[in-house]
Amino acid sequence: MSPLPFPALTGPGRRSRWRRSLIRRALTAGCLVGAGWLVVLEVRPPPPPIARVVTAAAPVEAGAVLTADDLTTSALPADDVQPGALTSLDDAVGRRTSSTLAVGETLTRTRLVPRSPAEGLPAGLVALHVLLADPLAADVLHPGQGVVVFPAPGGPALARAASVLATDPPARGTVAGLGADGTRGVLLALPPDEAEDVLAGHGGLDGPVVVNVVAAAAR
Repeated sequence: MSPLPFPALTGPGRRSRWRRSLIRRALTAGCLVGAGWLVVLEVRPPPPPIARVVTAAAPVEAGAVLTADDLTTSALPADDVQPGALTSLDDAVGRRTSSTLAVGETLTRTRLVPRSPAEGLPAGLVALHVLLADPLAADVLHPGQGVVVFPAPGGPALARAASVLATDPPARGTVAGLGADGTRGVLLALPPDEAEDVLAGHGGLDGPVVVNVVAAAAR
């Protein structure tokens, strides 16, 4: 009969039995540690999802036209991403900033000058351009201001939930507040039903839409 391998472990002596017991304990402890890690991995929540956003790679002044050298992308936990954050460099390069940017600051849509006054128009609203019965009113209106719209001849309000998107600039060579033909207009954001009321009730159904626009109290 051939001898058993590893006689120091497999032999009949007391020392061999002690060694075998020590090995069994080490194996048992190792199994318990492995099982514990499996439980931790099973219970521990997965890492949060990551989103890449556009951030400033260098300080940017207000009014600057963004170039690729001004920008980079950074990885952030998706829950920490600001509303309106840009995720593509293509959406930012060539756009003009409306405020300064510090290095590492996330670029959001509100930090960019709109391509047009109607860009970013809230859902449920339409843009309507009207002429002002009093052209000088254009000088006291500003974007974001709430206004009430009245027909030029007078009468009940045609729209009470309107706000200013932009006003027509005065033509070159004219007195401030007056266009080349004595008229200026304003671009309004308002609900579709109020836009219909303005178009139907402005008083000059065969001509341009001319109305009185009055600044309203802050809503």
